[in-house]
Amino acid sequence: MAGVTTTRVRDFIGYGESPPNFSWPGGKKVAINFAINYEEGTERNPLLGDSSRDSRTWVRSALPDSERDLKQEGEYEYGTRVSIWRLLRLFKEFNAPFSVFLSSEAPTVNPALAERLKTDDCDVISHGTRSISRIGLTGEMERDDLRRSIDQTLELTGKHILGAFPRPPITDNSRRVMAEEGLLYDSATTNDDRPYFADVSGRPMLVLPYAVDTNDARLWGGQSGPGYTGSTDFFDYLKDAFDILYRESDESGTVMSIGLHARIMRPGRVAFILRFLEYVSKFEGAWIAKRNDIAAHFAGLFAPDNMWNLDKVSLIK
Repeated sequence: MAGVTTTRVRDFIGYGESPPNFSWPGGKKVAINFAINYEEGTERNPLLGDSSRDSRTWVRSALPDSERDLKQEGEYEYGTRVSIWRLLRLFKEFNAPFSVFLSSEAPTVNPALAERLKTDDCDVISHGTRSISRIGLTGEMERDDLRRSIDQTLELTGKHILGAFPRPPITDNSRRVMAEEGLLYDSATTNDDRPYFADVSGRPMLVLPYAVDTNDARLWGGQSGPGYTGSTDFFDYLKDAFDILYRESDESGTVMSIGLHARIMRPGRVAFILRFLEYVSKFEGAWIAKRNDIAAHFAGLFAPDNMWNLDKVSLIK
């Protein structure tokens, strides 16, 4: 495999005007996936030997990046102390399965969460070992990080990693490494509303795209684009996105990914999830699903025999 080119070819065509004719289980039209990005405790911090701190919060700081900012740290701590439990209670109330994009070292500072993930109706997707920049990583460094993430997640939560969404930037090596390390699918792209297959070293790999427009990071701006002022704005956007996908999905199912972050889910923000869950519960064609279940269903319908790691579908319960 060392001699295989890793250059990713761009695809501007996709399904075009002819998406596949299918529905989700039970004839459902739109698969809705709530993805909690759980990173708190793994962000850059001088306490962990990092040369600079992670300042991706709405709290501004006058301190040099090389110093700790206790107020910014408090925002991350709020996510582990309060918000993650708020989210889990809400999903349990609605019997809604969900996914966790997990930085695998995060549960080491919150062991109670690791225990909870063992029993909750959720799956775990690799988000790397830590929430730190991947700039400059070689293919072998990516491989080592993914392996450690897979092993640590299984040890701490009992969950098998079958998909990955590494923290950007994604490299030419990322998808190949996922395939070679036994993953069923790659979620590190935002280029479609449906799963599809991409060539990896001459074989098809399942790709289950994510989304950043329907991501709670929009509540504080940042790299996800212009921010929303509150939960009403974001609910309206999610409702519009769902309504359009529902309208377009009579003959070809679609996926709506909703990204969440524990540190962002303050009371005034989490209200959009409550309202959205209440809204979509009125639609018979809405399927709230774990990411693994979405991947398994699509693979069961369309996977070529030589698809990378097709046997991993058997691990999905």
